[in-house]
Amino acid sequence: MGTAKVWYMDARAKRFLESTAIKGRQILEYSGWLDKLHPGDIVAVKTHMGEAYNVGYLRPIIVRTLVEALKDKGCKPFVTDTTTMPYHPWISRTVAMDYLETANQNGFNHSSMGCPVVIADGWLGTDDVVVDLGGRGTYLNKQFVSRAIADADALLSVAHFKGHPAGGYGGALKNIGVGGASKRGKMNLHGALAGDKPVVDVEKCKGRNCDWWQTCEDCCPEGAIQITETGLEIDQEACVYCFACANLCVNMAGVGAIQRFDHLPALGRRIADSALAVMMTKEEGKCFFLNYAIDITPCCDCYGWADTPIVNGLGVFASYDPVAVDKACMDMMNEAPGLLNSEAEEFGALEPGTKKLDIIKGKDVEPQIYGGVENGMGTTEYELEEVPLDRSQAAIAKFYPEVRAKKLRPMYAKNHPLKGLDTASFGKPTEGVANPRYPKK
Repeated sequence: MGTAKVWYMDARAKRFLESTAIKGRQILEYSGWLDKLHPGDIVAVKTHMGEAYNVGYLRPIIVRTLVEALKDKGCKPFVTDTTTMPYHPWISRTVAMDYLETANQNGFNHSSMGCPVVIADGWLGTDDVVVDLGGRGTYLNKQFVSRAIADADALLSVAHFKGHPAGGYGGALKNIGVGGASKRGKMNLHGALAGDKPVVDVEKCKGRNCDWWQTCEDCCPEGAIQITETGLEIDQEACVYCFACANLCVNMAGVGAIQRFDHLPALGRRIADSALAVMMTKEEGKCFFLNYAIDITPCCDCYGWADTPIVNGLGVFASYDPVAVDKACMDMMNEAPGLLNSEAEEFGALEPGTKKLDIIKGKDVEPQIYGGVENGMGTTEYELEEVPLDRSQAAIAKFYPEVRAKKLRPMYAKNHPLKGLDTASFGKPTEGVANPRYPKK
């Protein structure tokens, strides 16, 4: 596999047309990907619409601007994501109805997007298709891909690049690999179908003396957890390793009787295999990947909070190759200086050139990337091309179709806000103004 092209625009903005949202569309147009689409093509715009009370997810206007580009091409886009497995007891995206409520609260709905918002794996998360990887997967042989994404003519991945507690980081590969999988697809890629389980130390459990014991029982969708007066009983065969109990026991109870089994070398490669399965539902060239490396927090948008960023915003990256675009983001993040009052400072990862997330997570966070190379999906060899900003009259007219102040002129002619006022009586001139010229209307 040869060198991949990764297009890039810096995060800095000082004037009109330099909005992050506008830069995403300009990269999309510059890349030529839109020319591969046809009027009437159904395009899945895959993004993460945020957990309840999370404030780190991509702003709706970023996605809306891309939807407008697709509609201008004559395509039929829909904004989409999938239900969760779940991952913690209070996750608000467990079934489609819950996710649509959360998406609406976070600013994603038909009105704000200008197109349908669809939960791609259906009401419960079982609306999917089985994709056979044909021996290409390093861990997965087959995968469950959400039906709405699988059935679309094209796929535009709109990912927020940041850290992730289980996958090490989140970017293009995770956006489609995890986010494109149905509920049972997530069980598969997290290792449940291969027999992975949480790490359990029953001797640490406080039983019903723990303030969270009832939540611990309630959060298991399989009903596999029973808390007794003195301890913990788990039906290991019923467990589908959904993370809810482990995240509760570690993050809220602070006990650690149940912990996640985060074997990243396997999980990262399963995510990459799942991403490959999603791409296999599309014709060559019908997938495109935009990574927004902004608000780069150490954790994901799946939690109900967002920590302070570990580095400053880097910019917008794009490629036909999900491996290359993730690698480009990772490399530039590592070359950047870390930020104070963040986990970069807390874990001693401030120096430029340090592998920020490796240090923070205490492990190599790139197995998704390795897996994407191993299964033939992409390459880590990339050429970074900085895209020039289009400052033309046509560009300004596209995003700002009217000079809005112009409409004030006829209104002021009829009823000027200063008409009849003694403007000089309202205050003293600014120091240094020798001959003030008061407006007269």
